[in-house]
Amino acid sequence: MNRRSTVVGWMYVLVVVTALVASAQPEGGAIRVLVVDETKTFASTMRVAGLVGGLRSVGLFDVGVALADVTSSYDDPLADREPEPGADPYDLIVVLPRGLDDGSVRQIWIVSAGLSALPPGAVASLSLLTGIVDQVFAGIGEATDVSEDLWPCLLWATYAMNGWIR
Repeated sequence: MNRRSTVVGWMYVLVVVTALVASAQPEGGAIRVLVVDETKTFASTMRVAGLVGGLRSVGLFDVGVALADVTSSYDDPLADREPEPGADPYDLIVVLPRGLDDGSVRQIWIVSAGLSALPPGAVASLSLLTGIVDQVFAGIGEATDVSEDLWPCLLWATYAMNGWIR
């Protein structure tokens, strides 16, 4: 398979998933996503900007960004923070761990409620989000959600108790 057919294939998948998400999304309600950036290198910062820009360009996501200074990829990046008063909780939180910079961690954690507890629009959005994350961070990391790893589940429990996520 050549590069052109791969790009055309991804574009087709993006259009189909976007149409599914748009049809399943509640009237006027964007999927709220918080991108938590623990990375420190210029290359990672550019990828984060690409991720945020890609999510915003789809038009289905309301994206917020939080920078976190942690000592380990497994520290809670939102530990000493509180959500903005009166702000709605996020539907999805993407944690870009510090270890992406040095290759010690390859997972990019997508935090959410269990997949069976998410509304249909959020489940379809999760698939689209995963595809965008995997494209932007290809070769460096890959999206890992609550169905694949325990860490996003533990983060969800903590963030749900603190009002960060639904």
